Amino acid sequence: MSAKQQANSHQVELTFKRFYERFKTEHSTLQQHLQFAEPFMTPAEQEQLTTLLLNRLMVLYFMQHQRLLDNDPDYLTHHLYQSQQYDDPTLFYRQVLQTTSTTLIQDSMHPILMLSKKIFTQHAIEARYPQLAIPNSAFSRLFAFFDCYTWYLEKPPGRIDGVLTPDILGYIFEQSANQQQMGAYYTREDVTDYIVSNTILPFYLEMLNRQCPELFMSNSACWQLLQDQPERYIQASVRTQEYLPGETMYDYAQRQQRYQKLYAALRAGSIHSIDDLITENLNLCHLTCDLLTSLTEQTTLQCCYEQLTHLTILDPTCGTGAFLLAALNILLPLYETCLARQYYLSCNAQTCTVPEEGVASTATQINARRINQRYHSLKTILTNNLYGVDIMQEAIEICQLRLLLKLIAQVQEIGALETLPELEQTIQTGNALLPLLFIPTSTATKATKTEVLANEELFDWHTAFPKVFAQGGFSVIIGNPPYVEHTHQSWIYSLQHFTTYRCANLYTCVVERSRQLLAPYGRSGMILPLAAFATKNMHTFLTAFRHWFPVSWISFYHFRPSMLFSGGKTASIPTAVFLGKIEGREQRFSTHLLKWSSEQRPHLFKLLNYSKVTAPLDPANTHYYPKFGDPCENSILTKVLAQEVVGTYLTRRPDQEVRDNTMYYRSAGGLYWKIFINFPWPYHTTSNKQCYFRTGYDRDVFVALFNSSLFWWYYTVTFDSFNLKDYMLFGFHFSYPDDPECIQQLRTYSQQLMEDFQRYGKHLKRGSTGSYTIYARKSKAIIDAIDRTLAQHYGMDEDELEFILKYDLKYRLGLLPNTNEKE
Repeated sequence: MSAKQQANSHQVELTFKRFYERFKTEHSTLQQHLQFAEPFMTPAEQEQLTTLLLNRLMVLYFMQHQRLLDNDPDYLTHHLYQSQQYDDPTLFYRQVLQTTSTTLIQDSMHPILMLSKKIFTQHAIEARYPQLAIPNSAFSRLFAFFDCYTWYLEKPPGRIDGVLTPDILGYIFEQSANQQQMGAYYTREDVTDYIVSNTILPFYLEMLNRQCPELFMSNSACWQLLQDQPERYIQASVRTQEYLPGETMYDYAQRQQRYQKLYAALRAGSIHSIDDLITENLNLCHLTCDLLTSLTEQTTLQCCYEQLTHLTILDPTCGTGAFLLAALNILLPLYETCLARQYYLSCNAQTCTVPEEGVASTATQINARRINQRYHSLKTILTNNLYGVDIMQEAIEICQLRLLLKLIAQVQEIGALETLPELEQTIQTGNALLPLLFIPTSTATKATKTEVLANEELFDWHTAFPKVFAQGGFSVIIGNPPYVEHTHQSWIYSLQHFTTYRCANLYTCVVERSRQLLAPYGRSGMILPLAAFATKNMHTFLTAFRHWFPVSWISFYHFRPSMLFSGGKTASIPTAVFLGKIEGREQRFSTHLLKWSSEQRPHLFKLLNYSKVTAPLDPANTHYYPKFGDPCENSILTKVLAQEVVGTYLTRRPDQEVRDNTMYYRSAGGLYWKIFINFPWPYHTTSNKQCYFRTGYDRDVFVALFNSSLFWWYYTVTFDSFNLKDYMLFGFHFSYPDDPECIQQLRTYSQQLMEDFQRYGKHLKRGSTGSYTIYARKSKAIIDAIDRTLAQHYGMDEDELEFILKYDLKYRLGLLPNTNEKE
């Protein structure tokens, strides 16, 4: 997705937000009509039926805009008008929306008949209230609202304001879902596109490498493309000569230097492995399509096509299908490129062979009048490549609808519509985490157990997808698993069959289950809370993750000024995107903790810059995956880890002498600075903390240490950027200096810093309570002096010191507008 496409995507999301705000009102209004029409219906039933009816109407709106309903773009409005000519005030509902008598499916060739299982199958709630009747007036108001927007089955070129696509179905569901219970967040297209591109395409290239190794030998087609046209595969956001939004002179110089270095490496042929393509964040879609276009042998093309059809891609908690739709959009150009190239070679060879199956039968023009090539490709993808599971039946229904609407969008007239694929075999309702034998917890109530057993089928993966496991498992597993905390005592089913269940969050179990389902050479990519790679309670998960995925790339994302998740429901969650490969020599790659404003979002994933992690594991702190974006950070961390942990110098039983050796800090707050002082906080808060240093170890030395940019860097690269717990603080490595001059310098700078803090600090009284704010950014010169002293203590060179002094500077000093923006 280009930066322009991402900007358009953001505009579409704004339209979705606007639509959803009014939609909630219309939902409530229609629900009130149900309450009046059927007073014995419970509120939950009213909610369920209202949602069902609105989903049906929205699908029909997309269909009528495509002129697939009697070639009438206002089909529903016209039917409503006709209904209003009769005395029956509820005729429209009974004739058009009620499943047992709808007039839409009388024509056996009508596309609605083909979708009837999805949108007109009678639900249990409808069967319970067969006499329900909704007045025509309810639909007049609703259609007036719907008509304020333009409904497209696919995004139209150009105009985007006021445009709705079937993605709105997923957006509404995820905004309406119980986020605390289901842990679902709306995932934007740039996230899904990045993950699917960098899992599916590398896996496919490796498949080709195993089947057609000549394509990947030295100086072969793939690597020659990179050498001949490096600028085509370097992201446009990296190579542009213009300043990007929010880019400082330093940022610009760093980006240009990176571009020149990458360009030279491609020209020289230094990048010659599939994993390198991920590390350098190259345009994999361009490269893969260009590789297919460069092929000159029919047999090789046939092999490439067959390998495409063997790809199996799973989202184990697929929700309404955001990742599966992204996967479809990645696969489609590969199919089309294969078919177009095959047709070109066939024409040049003047051949007209028509095998029973495969590329040639589709590529030739024998059946061109009957078969739409894109329709055929999409149908093949839906039939062979995409798999999804979700615990919520409503989400699965929407997912299936969105995929089928993508297929129907290719049809311009009813006669061209072929039989739609049955997605019930590939997109299924089920609990991805249940073991083969359901084991309810002893504390769950009898009613709860019965309800779960009634509503959640025991899901067996091998039975559900036998063809996939006959091939060894899924090729690629992607998704955004639920972020839901649990305890063994309170959860309604057992998770003890997972090694990560003690981490007490469902997403760790989803990743573990995904690893169990991957085929040999499989790849996975998901978005998780950043805490998965930076907190002590996730130690079991991270240890297992390193074992499951010996090769991994992790990019890290803050939640300020903006966050990856957005929409009507958001949460201040720092996140991480991992890409994992289950085979290979151990290699770890990471990025900085990324921060951005909303105007920078279109360039965020294009500018990802991975750095190889070579620093050793910290035996005292094994809970983190370092957030490095520069090679020098490996040497900095190595030098830090060579020293003692600060906890060595603490005491928990202070006498009066030790009480005078106290450092004060806060365990919460401080998005850009963590503040440490040698005087008590003037106001009480629950986050106020203090610690005592043993006699002979001056607390002012530690006050200077923890206020340094070095500690801020360490905290950022090793923890979750959200909390400041004791293990995060006292696990830092710092051997108390033997050099009296070093000690005296740190004491002096600490005293100067405390004077500065008090000079610029602000008291704010609120009734009987108050707050005290310290502005550390005003004291950067003193903090820099502390870091210069610490650099000598740790043995850093000039480049390492320069890196620390400038680390995260534009956000810490507030050099950018909207630094405190919350998207």
